[in-house]
Amino acid sequence: MKSAIPQQRKKSDGSLRLLLIAVGLFGALLAVLAFSTANAKKLNARTAETASAAVQATLVQSILIQSAASTPTAATPAGIAEPTVLITPAAEPSLPQPAAVSAAGLDPADWKNWPVIPESVSQKMVDIYRSGIEQGNDPTAFSKVGDSNSVLPSFLACFDYGAQGYAIGNYSDLEAAIRQFQWSFSRESRATKIGITAFDLDVYHWYEDDVCWPYESATSCEYRLWKPSIAFIALGTNDAYMEIGIFEEHLRSLVQKTLDRAIVPILVTKADNLEGDDSYNAVIARLAAEYEVPLWNLWRAMDPLPNHGLREQDVHPTSNDTSLCDFTGDDIQKYGWTVRNLTGLQALDRVWRLLNQS
Repeated sequence: MKSAIPQQRKKSDGSLRLLLIAVGLFGALLAVLAFSTANAKKLNARTAETASAAVQATLVQSILIQSAASTPTAATPAGIAEPTVLITPAAEPSLPQPAAVSAAGLDPADWKNWPVIPESVSQKMVDIYRSGIEQGNDPTAFSKVGDSNSVLPSFLACFDYGAQGYAIGNYSDLEAAIRQFQWSFSRESRATKIGITAFDLDVYHWYEDDVCWPYESATSCEYRLWKPSIAFIALGTNDAYMEIGIFEEHLRSLVQKTLDRAIVPILVTKADNLEGDDSYNAVIARLAAEYEVPLWNLWRAMDPLPNHGLREQDVHPTSNDTSLCDFTGDDIQKYGWTVRNLTGLQALDRVWRLLNQS
């Protein structure tokens, strides 16, 4: 009988250990399920965004193939773009838009009424721009920092393709900016990626080719490699699945990193409203006012378009079947990509001219 007691205790101890292990495994399983549920919306959105961006790429490739077959190749000079030209600002862009608001003292709370194209730049930005040129930033280069709506080939790339890529129509005054920034339009930025957030672009890079340095963010890598004088920062769509405080923290950091390198950032409002209350655009406008940086109000430019210029139940702009950059007809009244590319070029042109105004 004495020997049976230790055996019973051993069996009890073994059963207890098995029970504890089972409880631990069950708890771990619950944690995994909770994490998966919390991120389901974000993962689904990124999957949809990836598929939609692939459609965009296929569309543009089809457009170029069709254009190459039907359009004579224009003779273009070989080599580098023309030297920097210092000129005064052009007239107000002729793209139909709501009445302009004074550039002085804009209220971030009223960002929906801010002009589509910046009407002025602060002296702070002029000083930063000139300091950057003195430090080696390239006055003929700009960078793109953003998500799938900034990746190749949809955003601005058409302006490097000549007559095969765009039809300028009544906007011939923009040709100077197209020549000035040649090869920045179709260059693949290190700081654009499908499904990316401000957090992602601020804290790490995802490259495996050893071009970007260890612990260097994708944005810092892009700036180091390209040395732009101006940079578009267009984020917020994928960030809408995160806390808004995280978005503001890292967008603020990206703006500061850009200014620290004496690069002039152009912040961009987003056309969608995934968060439901436009709060992310309010943050973008507030930071633009706080840092005195130009803001391209894309939301306002696309607001009059059908479905706000976006595909049905999507965050990507609409387009016709043949061009993303045809400004000769009524596409600018119908399609999001046409308006995005035209007003993006106008914003670049306006900021460049104002920064170089004597």
